[in-house]
Amino acid sequence: MRIVLPLIVALVWALPVEARDFRVKIHSARPFGYFVGDLIHARAEIVGPAEATLFASSLPRPGPLGISLDLKDVGVRTTADGSQRRWEIDLVYQNFYVALDVRHIEIPPLDLRFDDETVTVPAWSVGVAPLREIAPAKQDRAEDDLRPDPPVVFADETRPKRLALSFAALSLLALAAVARDRAWPPFQKRRARIFNALARELATQSNSDVRSLRRAFQSMHRAIDRANGGALLAEDVSAFLSRRSEYAALKPSFDRFFSASQIAFFSAKGDGADDYGFAELLKFAKALARQERAQ
Repeated sequence: MRIVLPLIVALVWALPVEARDFRVKIHSARPFGYFVGDLIHARAEIVGPAEATLFASSLPRPGPLGISLDLKDVGVRTTADGSQRRWEIDLVYQNFYVALDVRHIEIPPLDLRFDDETVTVPAWSVGVAPLREIAPAKQDRAEDDLRPDPPVVFADETRPKRLALSFAALSLLALAAVARDRAWPPFQKRRARIFNALARELATQSNSDVRSLRRAFQSMHRAIDRANGGALLAEDVSAFLSRRSEYAALKPSFDRFFSASQIAFFSAKGDGADDYGFAELLKFAKALARQERAQ
């Protein structure tokens, strides 16, 4: 008994330890129908004990796997599933095999290291196909080997032409309107918009004192003189308005302006009419500008 007992213990220790359970499945996007240059997407699914750890150094590196197959990309996702853990290894291959007929090519196996164990993802295969047949079937006539030309389809260009002409006409009209407004050729002889420029000038001036009001009066006189073609006095307003009938409706404003100007420059007080200020002068200038733009 003293000899048998140590032998029994030695035999128990010598028995091989049962390997931990790893299950491997391979899923591919499709098992056949790949041409030269196509990408082959696959996923290796490994299920094992929750405490197992995958060594990243055992994952395959992208690069050539042979003369006709490259590994382009490798990705790993890990999820816990109760007492087990799932590793999903996404693999992207590229096929460079120039097939002359339909056949299968082998994807080589992968050896992955989990702690002190090696799990092998077995080799698998996919079907590849040629881009063309080796030799076409013999035809009775040589022209039968050629595909017929597709029928010619004529597009109706009537509507696009009409739209193009319409848009072209609208563009020309818009250009003509801008040219007239800016006095571009052939509208360069259009009368200058004197009062329009005056209204913009007065809108930027200060109206806080008498000197500013006098400068505004002087600017208005110069603009009226330019529109008249010479100096215009109060007694000449009626003759001016008969020639420039577009301003005839503003005769009361002309009379009031010349009266206020007479007081501003020649009266002893010298500050214009008591109730004629910068705001009314600016309003008069804007009214003249509106009549000017209407022509």
